[in-house]
Amino acid sequence: MKREFLTLPNILSISRALLAIPFICVMLLPSAPMRAWGVAILVLGIVTDRLDGELARARKEETEWGRILDPLADKIAAATVALVLLRLAQLPLWFVIGLLGRDLLILCGGIYVKARRGLILPSNVYGKWTIGIIGLLFFSLMVEAPEGISTVLLFASASGLLVSFVAYVARFVEVIGSPRTT
Repeated sequence: MKREFLTLPNILSISRALLAIPFICVMLLPSAPMRAWGVAILVLGIVTDRLDGELARARKEETEWGRILDPLADKIAAATVALVLLRLAQLPLWFVIGLLGRDLLILCGGIYVKARRGLILPSNVYGKWTIGIIGLLFFSLMVEAPEGISTVLLFASASGLLVSFVAYVARFVEVIGSPRTT
């Protein structure tokens, strides 16, 4: 596994996290045209999320930094959008607490595993699917899709949060409980 930091996939992950700043600025202004910019920024974030992994594999630039930056950028982006949508009364508090709580616990667990075992655990398939469904939920809320669609996506996202968290906990317990190999 390469250790380089400034690869194109890692730059895309960093840019996704930095998109939080203009997203907050345009979404918290009361002007309708600004909401369109918010949707555009969200779509750009979704595209960079898809591209960074594909580019890393295609260019053989999968790095230890990428394993950290990609999920961290996802967590920053999801938290930002969730908090903004909560502020705009479009997302329920229970969902935002669940999302932020899960991501914080996964982040702390990842730091613990890195410190204790020197490992960076890769994202699991459930987490990848969940962030995709959450992206669709956020998009549906921002474009004011019919309420039924957003409701289904909200509960699918909540279910994904739970399933992916259980999978992360199982992997954490497995890694921490296994004998250390050197």
